[in-house]
Amino acid sequence: MANEDVKKLSDDVGELKAGFSKIADTLSDLVRQRSQEAAARVERAAEDTWAEAKEQLEGVKQKIHEEPVVAVGVAFGVGLLVGLLFGRR
Repeated sequence: MANEDVKKLSDDVGELKAGFSKIADTLSDLVRQRSQEAAARVERAAEDTWAEAKEQLEGVKQKIHEEPVVAVGVAFGVGLLVGLLFGRR
């Protein structure tokens, strides 16, 4: 009788091990899938941001081409402001 109980307990432990192994594999697959999805979202966001930055840069270039005197004045003003801010330290 004791041998049967030990055998059953051993079988149960084996089944538990197999069950935990399946759970671990499932969790691993889920984490891998989620991380790939997150990486894809980050990549899309980076591409969108880069496209927006390029678009903004083209707009600035066009404004500078259309109004070069204003662009030089703005650059001078920004340079003067930065010089005053950092010159006081």
